[in-house]
Amino acid sequence: MTTTITIDYEFDWGGRVKESKAIDQVTLPLLETLQKVDAKATFFVSAETVAKTLPMLRTIVEAGHEIASHGFHHDLKYDTLSRDELHLEIRSSKETLEDALGVKVVGFRTPQFRKNRYTEEVLSELEFLYDSSSVNTSLQGRYQERQHEFGLIPEIPVSTIYGRFPAGIKWINLIGTKFDPSPIRVIYVHPFDLLNLSDTLRSYSSKISPLVLAFYLARIGSPLNTIAKVARNSHTLHSLISK
Repeated sequence: MTTTITIDYEFDWGGRVKESKAIDQVTLPLLETLQKVDAKATFFVSAETVAKTLPMLRTIVEAGHEIASHGFHHDLKYDTLSRDELHLEIRSSKETLEDALGVKVVGFRTPQFRKNRYTEEVLSELEFLYDSSSVNTSLQGRYQERQHEFGLIPEIPVSTIYGRFPAGIKWINLIGTKFDPSPIRVIYVHPFDLLNLSDTLRSYSSKISPLVLAFYLARIGSPLNTIAKVARNSHTLHSLISK
């Protein structure tokens, strides 16, 4: 079993709040945690964050982690975009990241797991090497199992726990680590998942629904400690497909 930690590096609360408080507060502690357990991660970066967080992104690159694309504007519903709109979003993201950081961007994850029927076609045209926009689950909606896959580009789906829940650090922290069987275990986390309780309340309690806030306040121990447990010796997605 090979594990990879993936970070959806986006503005606060899924891009709904155009602020980078969570990125600013948790990225360095996250990098320190990954270093302690000899882990390399893939950061799926929303390109709209580049202007505000460029020094932090350069630190991520210097630490040896992979930069991949998480689109440009995270708060769009990518599954509703036309082919031309999708092409523009993904191309703009790839070019912005490559120009700002001097790296080759070869991986993609669509925001909110909203895979478009044109995604694979566009990624192939733009010379991406893999996609990670699906989840191995039977849940319906945006988590619909392996939706819109046509074999045009390798798909590395996010794993699940208990066969249904996407393997996000928030879920793992709450309900445990009974993963689905798979040769590659793909786990994801958002920066705002890692905020401590007081920072979550202070920064966002007036900007998200009470139900969502309650979910993010519910935890057993530290999410960073959970990452340390599941991320030991993890690899980037690009390194896995290059073998």
